[in-house]
Amino acid sequence: MQLKYKTLESTVYSKIREHRLRTSYKTKVSLRGYDPGKCNIGNHGKLVMVKNPTDGSNSTGEFFNPAYDCSDALDKISGAKDGFYWIKVSGNVPKKAYCDMSTDGGAWVLIGRKTDAVTWTVPSNNKTVEPFGKPHWSSSLGDAPIVDFRVQVATKEDFSATRAHWSFRLKNKRPLKNLLMLNEGGCGRLWPGIGDISYVKDLQTEEIVTTKFRCSQFSSHHSKSDGFSWDMLNSCLNSPCSPGFAFHKKYPVQIDFSGGFSYSASGNTTSGISHESTSFVGCENHKCCGCFGPVGGKKNYCDTECRPKKGGTIEKNVYTWFWVRSSLPKRVWNKCMEYKVTVAQGKVVWYKLYNGNTVPVKGRCDQNEALLNDGIVVVPDSAAAQKVPPVPGLLEYRKDTQKLYVRSNKTWNVIGEEKKVTFT
Repeated sequence: MQLKYKTLESTVYSKIREHRLRTSYKTKVSLRGYDPGKCNIGNHGKLVMVKNPTDGSNSTGEFFNPAYDCSDALDKISGAKDGFYWIKVSGNVPKKAYCDMSTDGGAWVLIGRKTDAVTWTVPSNNKTVEPFGKPHWSSSLGDAPIVDFRVQVATKEDFSATRAHWSFRLKNKRPLKNLLMLNEGGCGRLWPGIGDISYVKDLQTEEIVTTKFRCSQFSSHHSKSDGFSWDMLNSCLNSPCSPGFAFHKKYPVQIDFSGGFSYSASGNTTSGISHESTSFVGCENHKCCGCFGPVGGKKNYCDTECRPKKGGTIEKNVYTWFWVRSSLPKRVWNKCMEYKVTVAQGKVVWYKLYNGNTVPVKGRCDQNEALLNDGIVVVPDSAAAQKVPPVPGLLEYRKDTQKLYVRSNKTWNVIGEEKKVTFT
């Protein structure tokens, strides 16, 4: 059974759609954007028209030209933004995924999200995980290789309310469906968890906080043959499971009441469940919470069973996003320009222009990577020049003086002017 389709130019597509909206009668023509959909008994033999993606723009990440992963899309699309892309990292069939293209260099795919501290009731399915959609794990990316795993915890359903944010760089790439391990990778025979960790990075401070950490304990000990708990979560990441990982494979009975994600920056090699943590989200022995310390803190602020210590904060209602990176972006630099402004009472505020965006936002560019300034600012006169942001390294050409300036040492300095040719 084969689904037939042909392409339409964007203008034709728009006219047909407008016509369909104006008419009340049903038509046999189906318009599906770029996606022709799947062939089934209901649409067998039906003509499905789709938009022609060859409009001159970069079509990487679209249905007919999926990227390999979010890194591939980031490398190939200039100014790639956070959003949905079609990728084929776990097979030849394109899958729609949400990519974070800005955090820590970008190229993160969202594989799970939950809207409270409880972990055991989060189902998995093959639907795309949306940043503010229904809570669930993705079960369609189990074969995707992962090099980084990331946890983001917020007190509101808003990324700006993030209170704990960290990532694990794995020593060896492995499939997502093998995320959790037992008796290997630094996780002992009684400590199943995320192991084989090379280092932990605090993404709120963009600092690698420890290279000694090895295992984020997920739950108490259960063997693979038990049919639930840590190995069940691995299974849920590869195939749908509606009740969640804490229920038995064969019987709809909850057996496990633990399951958490954590790290320690204090020098410990293990965190979570029966260990102290710098940050923790999840459940231990029926008690569920999000726990974290001050921004940049490296002590263990979270004791066992959701008890705070050393000034740690416990929150019962938290939102959590889980991300992975299957490969590292190869892009050499980001377009980012920064400058500072002195405001009331002498306070200094930093602003940045990122990836070609002409509207400045508060914050600084990454201080540990090469940054690309966006060309030369051309201004007609001194009045217009006063509005140019004082970005170090920025070039400015003045039409009235026909001189080229560079911003350095908090001022504009002439580096060139129109060449004068004298004939003798």
